[in-house]
Amino acid sequence: MSATLGLDAARALDPSGYAMSGTAPRFAIRPADRGELCEALRAATRDGLGVVPWGGGVSLSREAAPPRFDVALDLRGLDRVTEYEPDDLTLTAECGVTIESLREKLQARGQELPLEAAEAWGATLGGVLASNASGARRQALGSPRDRILGARFALGEGTLARSGGKVVKNVAGYGIHRLLCGSRGGLAVIVEVSLKLQPAPASRAAMVFGVDAATIADAGRWSFIPRMEPSALTVIGRAAADLNPVLSTRAPFTTVIGFEGEAAHVERQCESVRQALGAAKVKVADDSATKLWQHLADLEELQGPRLSFTTTANTPAALAALGDDFVIERCVFHAPCGRLHVFPAADQASVVLSRLRAAGFTLIDARGVALEARATSIGIETMRGAIRRALDPGARFALGG
Repeated sequence: MSATLGLDAARALDPSGYAMSGTAPRFAIRPADRGELCEALRAATRDGLGVVPWGGGVSLSREAAPPRFDVALDLRGLDRVTEYEPDDLTLTAECGVTIESLREKLQARGQELPLEAAEAWGATLGGVLASNASGARRQALGSPRDRILGARFALGEGTLARSGGKVVKNVAGYGIHRLLCGSRGGLAVIVEVSLKLQPAPASRAAMVFGVDAATIADAGRWSFIPRMEPSALTVIGRAAADLNPVLSTRAPFTTVIGFEGEAAHVERQCESVRQALGAAKVKVADDSATKLWQHLADLEELQGPRLSFTTTANTPAALAALGDDFVIERCVFHAPCGRLHVFPAADQASVVLSRLRAAGFTLIDARGVALEARATSIGIETMRGAIRRALDPGARFALGG
């Protein structure tokens, strides 16, 4: 295998640990640096192998394997923080560093990288960017493409390229680094990125409520929320909430409302919520609130089929259009950003899709279920194809098809 991919045999790994929905690749390797990464891509090009860049595998392991799944390219050997400028609120790191390790490094300086991801202990920086992952605070913090300043990346034939820079005010060249966010490893391998940081808030708090279907449906009960601009407002179906003791309320829905900022402001916001909704089942603050944000992100990666939607209706009442007889037990709805994740049984996916479309939700991703193709304009498909041909003319990246 080492001869096939041009690397020392010590870089070879057991392919069974890189299965996508039960299908393992032919080979798995972990380059130790960017030079070895490029050598592996050159060898894969020479031998006509399909490559899947692999970070922590948090999301990829649950996805369907592509038709050409020859090589899992494990990037966790590239895990250095190459530059950190606290005064400038910028950081440059390699793609294999985990989100949790970055958080720990920045916490010591009172700063944070506002990226959210399921299983942050294993999720890598490159994987979070490639999936454009975000959690309950997406509306407040932005998505990964809002945080990236520049990137180094490897093209399919093993050439290193660069886009953007390391400072906030940078307008040089095309914004290819932002195209890579959400590309899911189908355009290039993200090698190193520069990111905008932000000061950690002085205070955090989150309140957890048990809510029945009638309360969810009462738009008036939620009319006060948008003007408060919460950091998080997430509605969770009972079966999903019961997976976590803090979130389990035994009600049809659990609602989490959270705030960040100056301590007095946060406390005033929490009091306003209490007056509107009554006493919370539990209220947590500071580090416990941070852990709760992580729990909410983890719920986006439950096992089984998943349908993800977006909507312009950004209060919990958006779920009421599903009907009183249709309570989704396994759902996570981040209301401020209109992002809904549903985990139906495979044989119920079409019904769920139909109901949500009728309620004004738009499907943006489907995992583990066979659904009719989403309608996409000819112009968009033409543009996507042109981008892929420009960045990966040899179709080396298997997820780009």
